Amino acid sequence: MKKKKNNNVTIYYSHEKYLKILDDFEDLKVEKIFKDDNRSKVSLFSFENEKLVFKIPKEKNKRKWQRLLSIFRGSESYREFLQAEKIYKAGLQTYKPILALEKRKYGFVVDSYFICEYLLGETGSIKYLGVIKEKLNKIHELGYLHGDSQLVNFVVDKKNVYIIDSKFSKNKYGKFGSRYEYIYLEESCPKEIDYEKKDIYYKGAKLLNNFLHILGKMKKKLKNKK
Repeated sequence: MKKKKNNNVTIYYSHEKYLKILDDFEDLKVEKIFKDDNRSKVSLFSFENEKLVFKIPKEKNKRKWQRLLSIFRGSESYREFLQAEKIYKAGLQTYKPILALEKRKYGFVVDSYFICEYLLGETGSIKYLGVIKEKLNKIHELGYLHGDSQLVNFVVDKKNVYIIDSKFSKNKYGKFGSRYEYIYLEESCPKEIDYEKKDIYYKGAKLLNNFLHILGKMKKKLKNKK
């Protein structure tokens, strides 16, 4: 990752040529919008014959506590760039990080966006459960956690299974962490999947998962009442 700073704007980039995106920014044509809601905007554009994805984490750019934490840890976009680099260094596949930009005011990040490679494979689904399980096993064998192990957070093509939208990190929890990720994967599937469900690690992870579901429902009820 390379870094360039101009007043209150910091740019992180993989190669000098991608800085030209910023010069041509207003002339770039959006080819497709994948998502556009109150949480984020994700779109597709082309630059010098490359298909690239443009992400704006709208909700996280605006959250007050996220802005407070950004003083120390940077923007969501910067962290996504770092995540991709971590995955590559671990010998796994993800989208190539291209550029992240963050704008600060009084030290707080008030706006950011991230640009990465567009992957041509298919979004993970039950059809690819076998290879996705193999990839999740590989992540765990290397001592890491995916961090958001839903089916849709993998992309599959003829050669590779790519990790996307991950909170990739070292597995500090051992088998407990691995079991929890399998529980999370199973919840994104239309059917039960086969993995170790008899040991103490699974039982502990299942208790935590049930507790978090109950807590989430309680928070939702309180929010609706307000």
